[in-house]
Amino acid sequence: MPQGSSTPQKCPVIFTQEVDPVLIRVSLDDRIAYLTDFLGFTSHDAKIISRIAPLVNGLIPDLVDDMYAKLFEFDITKKVFMQRNQGFDGPLPSKLEDLTLDSAQIKFRKVFMKSWARRVLTSDYTSGKTWAYMDKVGIMHTGVSPFKHQRTMGIAPLNVPYRDCALMLGWVQQVLMRAVLKVPNDKLSPDDKAEAITAINKIIWIQNDLFSRHYINE
Repeated sequence: MPQGSSTPQKCPVIFTQEVDPVLIRVSLDDRIAYLTDFLGFTSHDAKIISRIAPLVNGLIPDLVDDMYAKLFEFDITKKVFMQRNQGFDGPLPSKLEDLTLDSAQIKFRKVFMKSWARRVLTSDYTSGKTWAYMDKVGIMHTGVSPFKHQRTMGIAPLNVPYRDCALMLGWVQQVLMRAVLKVPNDKLSPDDKAEAITAINKIIWIQNDLFSRHYINE
């Protein structure tokens, strides 16, 4: 109690929502509602992401190139690309040392990654289709295909440890944040930069959860 004050301070009354752990495990809509509510992802966050998209879109090709260079720094992350990925029917090297950043499958994978990065910046976050896409991105790294046409055609999906998926999302998050900070102040005010970084942080963590839910049974 402050000195000289006779009025006791009261703790705020917090409304506690009921969350069904089974429902958020089996229902994507309920899970997204929980994630966005917990992280405070709002229409304002979606708007600021859309606003910065034209300002950082140009860095995506370099971001993807740098991302694969990072993956090639470690044998456990490089070995993943010795497996044939879904939709790729070109040549594969027989030895890890023969796999290069110019290999056909790496070029193929970069196309997907550029598409994902652009969708993060330009998606309609009021649409369930956006969250369904991000959820399928998580599924497709577990060795289980989320796409019916791939299963029908016998196309094998990726099989990547969750550890490496989470690390790569963290790396992408850093790059996007640095890109926002480098935007000139006359194009994006410091306050808007702070809001953009916060919004990106929320989206990356939601995407991270939409990976982990398919690896971790909880």
